[in-house]
Amino acid sequence: MTSLPKKIALVGLGAAAKTIHLPAYKKLANLELVGGHDPAITSTTGKNAFPFPVFEDVNTLLQQTKPDILAIASPTRFHYELAEQGLKQGCHIFCEKPFTTTLDEAHQLIALAERQQRWIVVNNEFRFMNIYEAAKDKIGSPEFGDLLFINAQQNFYVNEKTEAGWRGNDPQRTCKEFGIHVLDLCRYFFGEEPLQISARMPKPSNPAGPDYLNLIQLDFSGGRTAQITLDRLTRGRHRYLDLRLDGTKASIETEFGGNVQFTAGIRGGDRKPFVDFDISLGGKAHQYRGEKVKKIASDPLDIFANATSKLLKNFIDAIDKGRVPACSAQDNIKTLALMLTAYASNDQGKPIPFAEHWT
Repeated sequence: MTSLPKKIALVGLGAAAKTIHLPAYKKLANLELVGGHDPAITSTTGKNAFPFPVFEDVNTLLQQTKPDILAIASPTRFHYELAEQGLKQGCHIFCEKPFTTTLDEAHQLIALAERQQRWIVVNNEFRFMNIYEAAKDKIGSPEFGDLLFINAQQNFYVNEKTEAGWRGNDPQRTCKEFGIHVLDLCRYFFGEEPLQISARMPKPSNPAGPDYLNLIQLDFSGGRTAQITLDRLTRGRHRYLDLRLDGTKASIETEFGGNVQFTAGIRGGDRKPFVDFDISLGGKAHQYRGEKVKKIASDPLDIFANATSKLLKNFIDAIDKGRVPACSAQDNIKTLALMLTAYASNDQGKPIPFAEHWT
């Protein structure tokens, strides 16, 4: 028996809605967008710019559309209030990250969701990008072996366009808004929580400004480690996220961003010539064993919307089948805690045992 399409309402109609949420919803035949709200949209002209009803306030939106899922793509400081309102109206919640600003708020929302028998899912969509799914599938395989080390690097060219809107002036700009994705991927790949976290966030050019440089180390059991460098001071090339996963048998390198690339040259190790042609519009992942390489995955140009649609599909299936959805708040609270602990480590100037902090 086929279930009826789930109704979803969206609060927050800014950049995340336009580039991620709305395109993601269109990919799902079993999801119906019934309305939206954004306090910044007050004119009739602004409301008519959207192909769905835009309501004056959240309460009217919920009362008139009665959605199964309330999606939240507003600034972080409003997440708690909106999620609480949606849960009390009987909605499941699909929320942008971080889903709250504090652990106390997160625990309160989780408790409310459990009382209401509803789920909160956080849009840590990177787990559902093809390149990271493929990397995860290789971990523990005979060809890759056990995961030993992760190196994550971002070189982000900051300009007026990237800093437009409410995010640009946030002193917790980088780790809270982007680093939280990388921290979540480290948990996802290692399959456990880190023992401790050490973070430095120096601000050499603007001591009161955003955290444009993040130097983070996660220590896992058995001497395994993740090293994260998020560099938004760079005036060089823009590299959104490059990961390298080192296993006992092979390494995997993922590259975020699209290209059509023809390369030829001499390999550094065996000094043999090579020729390669690759089309990867949204991102790509390769597995290496010495100079031997094979492509294991790529992503489409709309990498964010595509991954978000896959996470939403998982969410809808979980609701229909009565199982735990991926990226539930019960799991994601640990990613939230890891991000908050990174800031605490920087503020205190020392490594912090993770389990002691988040529990």
